[in-house]
Amino acid sequence: MQAESGAERLREFSVRDFLDFGEQYGIEYRFSANNSGEDNNRTAAIARGCINELTLPSGLRFTHSELDIFHGYESVSLGQAPLLIVIVLEGCINLSVGPVMRELRTGMAASLRLCPEYALQVRQSPDQHLKTLTLAWDPGCSAGVGTEHPVMRRLLQEVHRPMLAWQVPGELFRSLEPSLNLTIPELRKHLVLEGLAMQLLAHGLPEHDQSQPRKPLSYREQQRLESVRQLLEFAPAEHHSLEALADRAAMSSSSLRAKFRATYGVTLFEYLRRCRLELGRNYLERGYSVQQAAHCTGYRHATNFATAYRRHFGVSPRKEA
Repeated sequence: MQAESGAERLREFSVRDFLDFGEQYGIEYRFSANNSGEDNNRTAAIARGCINELTLPSGLRFTHSELDIFHGYESVSLGQAPLLIVIVLEGCINLSVGPVMRELRTGMAASLRLCPEYALQVRQSPDQHLKTLTLAWDPGCSAGVGTEHPVMRRLLQEVHRPMLAWQVPGELFRSLEPSLNLTIPELRKHLVLEGLAMQLLAHGLPEHDQSQPRKPLSYREQQRLESVRQLLEFAPAEHHSLEALADRAAMSSSSLRAKFRATYGVTLFEYLRRCRLELGRNYLERGYSVQQAAHCTGYRHATNFATAYRRHFGVSPRKEA
């Protein structure tokens, strides 16, 4: 599995292709039971299409893929990316970064800032024609502008959430593929794509009240917030009061609520609920009953657990048990 740098070339991507690509780039791929990656299944075709990549002089990199997905799969990446924008040109994907989960459909995008604390998980549904465009910024590129560039430094300050989903403006969305497929001299094409990348970056920034700019968190505040988040993630079944969590963060209750949501894009107790449900799904997959899973994840009543599970995952927990 390798991105093509020239003209589009259709090919099949097998389980082995995905696993080789994952080993090279630090991505773990998970396939359905029928395509689990066992030796006798490694030649099974997962998708067919093409993947093209173009790195610009600024260090910004476009990756354009068009695939017919035969079998659904998940990818989990622990890599770092200070700035990443994923756009769905056609089809649907599900993204999750730490506590934040989003479904992206045609015309939608997500701005991401990945760091070692969060794994980027992407779920691809089977039996669909999927076209995506990814814009990544690599500050380590020798020809790139680097973090010292004032515009890029400001962008990194603005993109403070793990993920922000947004709708690509219609005119900009319609110009994406034609711009990528221009047959003009390389220098001119690079200029066109640099301008396109800047437009995407401008639209992909979080909106906030410019009259009351958000004060950046100090390093210690970030560490204390992360301590709270990790406590919720690793001990979701425990009883957590707002007051105790605020003491742990050395903040007032109102400050903790506001800063947690601003940093992670989700409320404190919504994150706790998601952690409990993810833990519950793990118990169900291990053979626990709904009642047992509810008890082990901090729910007093199985009916409350089942209702929350159905709303979150779209299926009854009894189907997972």
